[in-house]
Amino acid sequence: MKDDMWSVDKAKTVFGVGRNDLHFLDISESGELCIKLRDEQITIKEIVQKMKAVNEKSPGYVSSFTLRIPQLITYQIKKLRTTFERVFEELEYKGKFIGIYPVKVNQRSDFVTTIVRSDSDYGLEAGTKAELLLIKAVIANEKHRHIVCNGAKDPDYLRLIRDSVEEGYNVAISIESLHEARMVVEHFDPDKTDLVFRIKPYLNVEGHWSHSTGRDSKFGLSIHDLYNVVDLLKQTGFAESVSTILGHAGSQITDIESFSRFGQFLTSLYSELRDMGLIKLENIDFGGGLAIDYTGKHAPDLMYQYARNLVHGVSRFLQEENNKHPAPNIMIESGRGLTALAALVIVEALEVRSVFPAPGGKYESETAPAKEKEYLEKIGKINTLDDLVDIWNEFHKHFGGMTLAGLGTIFEREMIVGILEKATRERLIALEIQSFSSKKQIRSFWHPEHIVVGNFSIFNSIADYVLVKQHFPVIPISNLHVHPETTVRLVDITCDSDGEIAHFYRQNTEKIWFTKDNRPLTIPGGKMGDGIPVGVLHELPGSHFILALVGAYQDAIEMDHNLLGDLPDVELRLREDNTWGITWLTGAESIEHLLKDVGYADIAVDEDPYMNS
Repeated sequence: MKDDMWSVDKAKTVFGVGRNDLHFLDISESGELCIKLRDEQITIKEIVQKMKAVNEKSPGYVSSFTLRIPQLITYQIKKLRTTFERVFEELEYKGKFIGIYPVKVNQRSDFVTTIVRSDSDYGLEAGTKAELLLIKAVIANEKHRHIVCNGAKDPDYLRLIRDSVEEGYNVAISIESLHEARMVVEHFDPDKTDLVFRIKPYLNVEGHWSHSTGRDSKFGLSIHDLYNVVDLLKQTGFAESVSTILGHAGSQITDIESFSRFGQFLTSLYSELRDMGLIKLENIDFGGGLAIDYTGKHAPDLMYQYARNLVHGVSRFLQEENNKHPAPNIMIESGRGLTALAALVIVEALEVRSVFPAPGGKYESETAPAKEKEYLEKIGKINTLDDLVDIWNEFHKHFGGMTLAGLGTIFEREMIVGILEKATRERLIALEIQSFSSKKQIRSFWHPEHIVVGNFSIFNSIADYVLVKQHFPVIPISNLHVHPETTVRLVDITCDSDGEIAHFYRQNTEKIWFTKDNRPLTIPGGKMGDGIPVGVLHELPGSHFILALVGAYQDAIEMDHNLLGDLPDVELRLREDNTWGITWLTGAESIEHLLKDVGYADIAVDEDPYMNS
C-alpha cells in the first residue's frame, strides 16, 4: 500500500476506533487519538499535557496514569435498559427489566456511585460480607434498590443480611446449597425473607469463562439439591419466600445465539418450580455474560442481539406452554458490559529497542557476504510458501544459535538475519500469498523487530492479560494519519518475561493491508497476531499508548509484582457547557506503602516506584 493511499479512515479500521465498544474514540485529521463525548473531541495528547502541567509537582506524579471516564458507565446503563425495553416492545413481552450491578467487577467508589446515580432503580449484587457493607453505605438513603446476596454464606454473613432486612434494605438471599437453605430456615422469618435459587445452568455456551457452567460449576444448586431444598422450604413455610431463580451462563459469552437456549432453559425451570408450589416466583436473574467487543470483530449491535436472543428464548417457552404462567421479570447482572469502557491506561513510551542491527555494518568473515547473497538469490526465485518456509528455517539455523566466535561474528549474523527476513517478507508480498501459517516455521515471519519500553506494569494495570489471556486493544495516540512504519511489542518495567503485550487483532479486509516494512495490518476474515502498528518509530519515546476497555475487574485483581503499585488515577468529565476538565484523584502508590504491605514498616521512602522520565 502506497503512502498516498493511506487515510485516517484506514487507521480507524486497523485499530477498531469509532466502532462497537470503542465508539467513544476517534482520530483527528492530524492523526491524534481522541476521546469523543457527545459531540466534543478531546485528544489524549491534550489530556496528557494538561495533567502534566497541573499535577507534575503532585505527590505520586507519573508520566503514565489511569484515565477514568464515569460518563461512559452512565451511557452503558442507559443503553442496556433502552435495549431491553426496545426488545420487550418488539416481542410484546409483558415482564419488566431489572438491572443489577455485581460490585465484584469493580468496587471503586467512583464506579459504584456512578451506577447508582445513573438509574434510580438499578440494583447491586454482593458476593461477600464486605461487598454487602459497601452496598449498604452507598444506598443508605435509597433502600428500595434490589440487593442480591450471592457467595458462600457463614452465620456472620447471614446475620448481616438479617440485620440489613430489619433496617429496611431490599435484600434477596441466594441459596446455593442444601446447607445454606437449612441455615436460612433456622435463622430467618419466612414473612420477611426474599429468596433466590441459584441453579447450575446445565448447558454449555461459548465464552472466555464458559468452564464455569454445567454440572461441574462451583456455583449453584445441582438439580438433586434443588428438589431437596424445595421440599425443605415447603415443609417450613418458606415456599412463598422464593421470588427469583438465578442462572449464570459465564462471562464474556460470544456465542450470542446460545442466549436463546439459555432463556428457554431457565424459563422451563421457572415454570416447573411454580408448578411445584413456588407461586410467588416472578423473576429470572440471567446473571452476566454480555460480551464486550475487545477485538472489534463482532456485529455493532452486539448488545441488542444479546437482549433479543435472551427475551426470545423466554417468550418462546412461555408460548409453547400457552402462557400458563405470567411473563417473568428479567434481571440482568451485567458488570463488564457497564464498566469496561470507563477506564483507559495511558502509558508513556520511554525508549525503543531494536532486535536486529541496521544493515551496513562491518562483516567479520570473508564468506559471509557471499552466503548472504546466495540466500537472497534463493529467496528471489521461490514461488511457494512451503519453499519460503524451508529457506527461512535454513538461514535461521545457519546464522542462528550460540557461537564462541566472538561479538563481531554475532553482530554480523544478526545483521544478515535481519536482511534476509526483510527479503522474505518482500517476496511473500510479491507472490500475493494469502496464507502465512505453517507448522514447520521456527519463527514467525511477522515477529516485531522493535521493543517499546512503557512506564507501567502489566501485572498491576491489566492483570487479566497474564491471568486468563484476555485481549485488550492497544493504540498509539499520535501519527495515526500516516502509513504505519512497522509493528512493535510493548513491554513493561517489571523483571518478568510475561510483562509484555504484543497481541493485536488484525481486522477483516478483503485484501491484506501492510505496514511500510511489509507486515500485515489486516487479514481477510480477521485474526489475532503479534505486533502493534506504529506510525513513526523514532517519534515514539515521550509519546503514549492507550490500553482500552480496562474498567472491568482490573482494579479489583491488580498485583503489586516487583513492588510496582497503582498508577495515578485521573478523571475526565465533560461539563454541561461542553467544556471538559480533568481531576487528579490519587497519585501513584508510594514505595513506602508497598513495602508496608509486605512487612517492612521502617523504610520511609515517600516516592512512587515507576520510572522518572
